[in-house]
Amino acid sequence: MKLLKAIWFEKVVSEKRVRLYVWLSLATQILIVVTGGLVRLTASGLGCPTWPKCTEDSLVSTPEMGIHGVIEFGNRLLTIVLLIVALLTFITLFRQHPAKARLIRVTLGFFATMVLLVASLAYAATQTVDALAISLWVMVAALTAYTVATFIVRAKKAQCRSILVPAFGLGLGIIAQAVLGGITVLTQLNPWVVGLHFILSMYLIALASLMVFRALPKPMGDVSRLASRLRLPVALVSVVTILIGVVVTGAGPHAGDADTPRNGLDLEIWQHYHSYPGYVMAVLVLIVFVAQWRTSPTLRSYPTRAAALLIVTTVAQAIIGVVQARMGVPPFLVALHMLGAAVLSSMLTFYWLTTSKTK
Repeated sequence: MKLLKAIWFEKVVSEKRVRLYVWLSLATQILIVVTGGLVRLTASGLGCPTWPKCTEDSLVSTPEMGIHGVIEFGNRLLTIVLLIVALLTFITLFRQHPAKARLIRVTLGFFATMVLLVASLAYAATQTVDALAISLWVMVAALTAYTVATFIVRAKKAQCRSILVPAFGLGLGIIAQAVLGGITVLTQLNPWVVGLHFILSMYLIALASLMVFRALPKPMGDVSRLASRLRLPVALVSVVTILIGVVVTGAGPHAGDADTPRNGLDLEIWQHYHSYPGYVMAVLVLIVFVAQWRTSPTLRSYPTRAAALLIVTTVAQAIIGVVQARMGVPPFLVALHMLGAAVLSSMLTFYWLTTSKTK
């Protein structure tokens, strides 16, 4: 027992593991976007036709479901990996937080609420969605709102720049993503719900990037005034580009299942709508990089490195987008474009954070 305690406290949740866990959080958040894309591109979106179980009678995929069941259930299992990483990160950071004594009760209350959520979902899956299930979900929603708000307020009062709050938010987001994934299946891969699923992933990638940023050593380096002033325009154009990209995806041919309808919009027209803000973003990012390089011409500077990675990612994403549109959106290029979107979300976050102060 002493050996296990020593391994747990000195190895697994040691302060030395913080940077490892935050990088793992970012890597796994990007990975699940890619695997989610593979589910859709291989028409395995309904490989497990129900949720939270894989079938009406089985929690896991069965041999009769074939490769599509394996792919879809494998993607569900990856969510467990994300939760484990998020939990280890949270516990490691919680042990170091100055307000942990004030946070312990509300934290336990939150975890108890999540247990209640799992129990309510299990009840709905094995019995039926009746008044009891709906009452439990209303109670879970209210308790979650209370515990989350209380936790954030208390944690920020004690240490506003801590990684603990975003780590807590990331864990909450993973749970929300799992539930939204279930709704996606239950709505037979409705393209608008699928799009919301993707948007939430972009937010979680940004949150994981914030955790990595706060775990990096300081100082950061000189920041260009122009690069700092362009933060908001770049962010707004980027958000518009991503949102229109989600609409384009809903109009495209890769629905996740052969019988799933699309959103009914003209793919070719919306590809053009998607490209216009994309080109504007590319020009703005190029200006940012040139301005930042003139201010601090070395990749050892965090702001310059972030701007360089952002311009490389943006250009690569633009090239892939144009090529896939010209080639009729082949699955391989669509997968690369999804990976690019995930990386771009991270790079935009790093750019925003590293240029928050001018010198």
